Amino acid sequence: MYKAHHAWLFLAIPGILLLIFTVIPTVAALFLSFTNYNVFSPVDWVGLANYKQLIHDSNFWSAMKNTLTYWVLVTPALTILSIFLAVLVNRKMKGVSVYRLIYYFPVLVSVVVTAMLWKWMFQEDGIMNYLLSIFNIAPAKWLTSKSMVMPSLAIVTIWQGLGYYMLFYLAGLQSISEELYEAADLEGAGFWKKQFYITFPLLRPVIFFVVVVSTMSAFKEFTMMLTMTKGGPIGSSKTVVYMIYEKAFEQLDMGYASAISFALFLIILVLTLINQKFLDKDNQA
Repeated sequence: MYKAHHAWLFLAIPGILLLIFTVIPTVAALFLSFTNYNVFSPVDWVGLANYKQLIHDSNFWSAMKNTLTYWVLVTPALTILSIFLAVLVNRKMKGVSVYRLIYYFPVLVSVVVTAMLWKWMFQEDGIMNYLLSIFNIAPAKWLTSKSMVMPSLAIVTIWQGLGYYMLFYLAGLQSISEELYEAADLEGAGFWKKQFYITFPLLRPVIFFVVVVSTMSAFKEFTMMLTMTKGGPIGSSKTVVYMIYEKAFEQLDMGYASAISFALFLIILVLTLINQKFLDKDNQA
């Protein structure tokens, strides 16, 4: 009984915080999505009008296209490159802790600072174009070209996220028995065979976890766009979350912004359930 009371006490604090900062705001946002609330006028119930407007809003679908492009560029790269990085720093060699720290260091840097730094590097006379000039390649319009802006933002995200996802894979790698690799050595398996037949299959749950987390992060990314491009040029880097920010805090259209938020929530939920289904199927196999 004594332990049960303490357990409920410890659970009560995060439960209250979850209620105040997550559950109540979520319910309030769901309610607002059925209104035309704009801060200055009373709440007016409009039913499904915001959702009907959303379906016919070309700006929303353009923002969704940009979000999907960003997701396709970022999530596969973070999922695959982080595995190879983890495999490299999982090897027994001198100074491996230093390498791990170096690769993890970008994670410790604020997103705003990272965005400002890369914005400077992507300038017309910045370091990136200087590096291209060494190889006689014409300067690129990293953040001012409609076709280049999303890949440029993806480069920054991948640079900062590699170390973070590397840690998950590193934990997974260290749980794999060394005996499996020793047995593979006796069979004459090379480096790549060991990775394909031992490492990747046993890391599959971690891979799915990384896919889910990086997918949610990609769909929610906002700071990078606000700091580096402000959704430009000509809306080509405006994502769904950036559009929510514009509608809610610049145009004060809280009702429509809430409707967009719930549409995004449903999309992320569907993608997460699909990933979960694959994971369950894999665990049952």
